[in-house]
Parts: sequence; structure tokens; C-alpha cells
Amino acid sequence: MKRFVSLGMVALILALAIPAGASTFIALSKAQLVAESNAVVQGEVIKVESFWTPSGRIIVSQAMLRVTDTIAGEAPTVVMLRTYGGTVDGFTVEAHGFPMFKQGDRLVVFLQNQKDGSAEVTGYRQGQYQVVRDKAGVEFAVPTVEKGVRLLTLQGQEAPRPQTVRLDTFKNEIRALAERGGRIAN
Repeated sequence: MKRFVSLGMVALILALAIPAGASTFIALSKAQLVAESNAVVQGEVIKVESFWTPSGRIIVSQAMLRVTDTIAGEAPTVVMLRTYGGTVDGFTVEAHGFPMFKQGDRLVVFLQNQKDGSAEVTGYRQGQYQVVRDKAGVEFAVPTVEKGVRLLTLQGQEAPRPQTVRLDTFKNEIRALAERGGRIAN
């Protein structure tokens, strides 16, 4: 587990080292996302608020996610998600590559529990998928990683971008990965 945590730190260092407007992260596979997550859930964002941290230097956003399906691991029926960025009193911070939330969003997210009881999305936006329904009523998991965000392998080469997949197929893949890793799959 420590190996993947250090990958997250590498991704954060890379993101901070790139000029403004560009972000680079170490690409994580679905297996890595599952292994690093306490839970993987599907849900709907019911409330979002942004605020300054106690230091007054950073704006963060907190989203209340009503869980409609716990795909792997264990999660409460409502999860408080935190991420960098947001708007407070006319000041806006955009954190490219970090999760963003809007009320009404239907999502699948890979969750890492935090000491304060909130959760963060594993792998930044790599661990956040929008749930969309096509005209035929088929639901899909759509990656939320922005086009301007670079994903690199540990060797520094461009990594394949996450792809849109049928929601039922995506959830079955996650469950299979969780079971292989000795995790609870639902």
C-alpha cells in the first residue's frame, strides 16, 4: 500500500512542478485505484460548498454524495468528499486534474478515507467517473480527466487515457479487481 501512496505523492509533486494551466499525474490502473481505495461507490452529489482552509491560504470544496451503490469496500450512505479548488467571495481557484463536483452530478468515485471523517477521490480525477445515460437508456461511466491533463507512466511516457465504458461492465470490473485483491466486493 505504501508504494501506491508514494505514487500519489509523486503525482502531486509533478503537478506542482508544471507551469500554471497544465497538470501532470502518474497514471493509475483500475487495479491500482481499487487497491488504494477504502471503497468504490456510485452516488449523486446533493450539495457542494467551498470555503477557505483555517490558514486562509487555500480554497477547498466539499461535496455531499448520497451513495446509491457501494461497489467495493464499505461506505456510509452519505460521503463528504473534499478537494482543492472552488469559489469563495469572488475568488476562484481552479485545480486542474483535481476532482470537481456540481449538485446533481451522478458519479462513480474511488474513495480514500481521511482522518477527519471526510473522503478524497483516489488518484485525483482518475478516480472520478461521470454516470451518463444515452438515448437508449444505457448508462456509461465517463472519465472526468480533462484533456489538458497529462497522464504519464513511471518511465515518463504518455499513458493511455481512461475510456468510457458501460456502467454495468465497469462495476463488474471493479468488483472482480476487489475480489482478486482480497477486498470486499458488493
